[in-house]
Amino acid sequence: MGVNTMKKILIILLLFCNLITSSFSKEIRSRFGFYIDVPDGLTAVQNLNIEELLKDYEGKDIDMDAFNDIMAGVSKKNMNVEYFFPSDLDPVKNAININIQEGDVNDIFIVGLKEMCKIYQKEYSRLFNKNIKQYECKQTSEFSPKFNPVIFLIHDGAKNYLIQYQFQVKSGLATLTIGCDTNQNCNTMQTMGRKMVKSINY
Repeated sequence: MGVNTMKKILIILLLFCNLITSSFSKEIRSRFGFYIDVPDGLTAVQNLNIEELLKDYEGKDIDMDAFNDIMAGVSKKNMNVEYFFPSDLDPVKNAININIQEGDVNDIFIVGLKEMCKIYQKEYSRLFNKNIKQYECKQTSEFSPKFNPVIFLIHDGAKNYLIQYQFQVKSGLATLTIGCDTNQNCNTMQTMGRKMVKSINY
């Protein structure tokens, strides 16, 4: 096989991979000023008619009161949270959100990650009014060099599990939270969440 033929095959493969990627995600501008890819199977609520979204879940076995509570403030312009809901899973227990706060991820390491892990566990226990279990609290280099350092957390939520990535963006300290209720759903949702973090750009 000649060099030119190999180059053509490589170009075709790259184009094919690009088509696959673009057909299974769409780039949106977040309320935080950066662009992010939303994987197929997730809906960004920001520009969506909320009534239409609610219709999508009618008749499904979900806690509509809890879902309505989540949706109540989603459209508020002053909120610092952006929600992404799956089309085929219970959105009360399985969802992704991004929150931006003032601060610097490096300040966490000044305090010490071991000490901060204890604080996280205590704060979530207070938030959910129960002694939550922390499964992971560590630094990950998965998103380096774009985001480094990144803190990776897994702990109990109110009725599910919470998987979190904390990292620095231009507007502050970002926390991407993945809520999920079963091992299979956690794997699916975490894969989508990781792709979203990797896609962030300005």
